[in-house]
Amino acid sequence: MRKRPRQQRSSFTVEVILEATTQLLDTEGAALTTNRIAETAGVSVGSIYQYFGDKQAILDELAARHLAEAEARMVAVLDAHPVQSAAWPTVLREVVAAAVAENSSHGRAHGRLRELASPTVVGDLYTAFAQRLITRLADYLVADGWTPDDAQADLRLTFPALDAQIHQLAGTGLDKHELTDRIAAYTEGALRSRR
Repeated sequence: MRKRPRQQRSSFTVEVILEATTQLLDTEGAALTTNRIAETAGVSVGSIYQYFGDKQAILDELAARHLAEAEARMVAVLDAHPVQSAAWPTVLREVVAAAVAENSSHGRAHGRLRELASPTVVGDLYTAFAQRLITRLADYLVADGWTPDDAQADLRLTFPALDAQIHQLAGTGLDKHELTDRIAAYTEGALRSRR
């Protein structure tokens, strides 16, 4: 962001810009423009440029926030289910449910952010986020008999597939409970096949 909002009104303006961008990503994808964002947000283009240098900066901010919110949800699940307090498939399902919930309102927009956000910005954030989550999840598999190296390797293979499924299917009309059940079952099956 070019300028961080300091006042409540400025924060509201930034949030409106980000929400408008998310809505347009759902419907227009890469074709969205700062003029369309301003029109949808009900602000001037000058207001956009006051906080964001360009459309790319808006997309990068959205992607960074999405990753931070997704990680917060998933970490909350892991914190609520310490290792050995629940079987790993139960914890896995809850993590998938948190990810589906994070993407259910704007699944198409979040999926498009993967393509449109700056790879250097979002790639580093995503890689760090994925590794932190994999490290935490590996402890559940190790408690069930995996070696630490096998748990890490299996989760590094599984995590991108799980992420892709969620981003491709969330917000497409599938009931989020059914989507959670299907993705969790698929992921559990893939992990069990390695045992």
